[in-house]
Amino acid sequence: MDSRIFFLVLQLFVFYLTNASSEKCLKNSNQPDCKSSTMTPYRFVANYNDSQLQFAGCTEKKIWLMIRHGTRLPAVKFIKPMTEILPDIQKQIIKNYQNGKSKLSAGFIEKLERWTINLKEAEAMNLAEEGQNELIDLAERMQARLPKLFTDDYEKNLFRFKYTATQRTELSAKSFVMGLFGQHQSKKVVFEQPEKKDPILRFYKKCKKWQKEVHDNPKTQKERDLFIQSNYVQKVVKDVSKQIGLKLDYAHVRLIYMICGFETAFNRAENSPWCDLLSINNLNVLEYAEDLKYYWKDSYGYKLNYEQACPALHDMFTFFDKEDETLVTAYFSHSGTILKILSILGIAQDEKVLTHDTFPINSSRNWRSSLIDAFASNIAFVLYDCDKQGPSILVLHQERPTQIPGCPEEGLCPVSIMKDIFPAAAKDCKFDVVCEN
Repeated sequence: MDSRIFFLVLQLFVFYLTNASSEKCLKNSNQPDCKSSTMTPYRFVANYNDSQLQFAGCTEKKIWLMIRHGTRLPAVKFIKPMTEILPDIQKQIIKNYQNGKSKLSAGFIEKLERWTINLKEAEAMNLAEEGQNELIDLAERMQARLPKLFTDDYEKNLFRFKYTATQRTELSAKSFVMGLFGQHQSKKVVFEQPEKKDPILRFYKKCKKWQKEVHDNPKTQKERDLFIQSNYVQKVVKDVSKQIGLKLDYAHVRLIYMICGFETAFNRAENSPWCDLLSINNLNVLEYAEDLKYYWKDSYGYKLNYEQACPALHDMFTFFDKEDETLVTAYFSHSGTILKILSILGIAQDEKVLTHDTFPINSSRNWRSSLIDAFASNIAFVLYDCDKQGPSILVLHQERPTQIPGCPEEGLCPVSIMKDIFPAAAKDCKFDVVCEN
């Protein structure tokens, strides 16, 4: 076969896989690739329909985005056990198979024998290549949907970009502008100076009450800890231990779960062999343990989690109210920011609180970190000027129009209604009072 034809076929095949994978977690989230919590790659939840967002009698005026960084490497606290403990477990699994102490397949053992790990602590939390691709692709789709706002040519007065003081958000931001303007023009883009405790992009870093009462409080993880002690989790530990012929504890099984998630995110061509040790039932349980962690630390578990997110919404309203040339405000932040903003908006909220003993009745819950907080997750507000209802807002989550409680069920939400629901004015956003700063 001619090499050019081969590469064309390969590109089409990859395009097909990417687009097919983007739909599967929405059509059927009860699949292994849809259970990795905040380690889920964005390609499994992205919206690949990039048709223009048009509403009769309305013209788009501005857009405000908050974007989580793309797929990254694990944190230092996980790299060390991944590089030291997993290779030991790998050797023991292979040895037990050879000695007839496990019933694993020969195919799995062959995959596991080829497995190697090359993570360095110096690169912990850095953006992976997949993360760069996620942000480039996201930018291209947003530009296709809203070409009047995301212009092809960069003009400083039209765009405002800012990231936090981390490598993963900086490179995410630079990948995003690469997707908008191309390699040459993206070098001209001016970014605002990053801050370690940014009052908009990472407001929770400045909330003393939250740091003390939630983040640093062991009670925040009470529900997750109780669930880990439950029969559901202990059965998973026993199942995996029995498979490999080696007694593990929850920390070991969680490490397998995490390397499965990260390596699936890094590699589009082949899933991690470690994923083969976890059944869909195992993954449902392990995902719920992660969901309990984030639900209580960053979401609906405590009112303080989302009350402190008002500076972000206030910033959005202020941007929309300004009569200046800026068309786009794009921020590049973190999981904690995304989850708190989703919660103040009332997105993915369930009738019942997530607790350690509600796992059986929460199988179809809305609050699923795998779907709402994957790598490169994003929230966007698009301002329109409409002939009949005046200034109105479209809310997008994961690039999809999302209905906000209190707003009309279909179409755009008038700015006047949004301002009645959420803290729009400075006097309504009492951040220092809420945070007891």
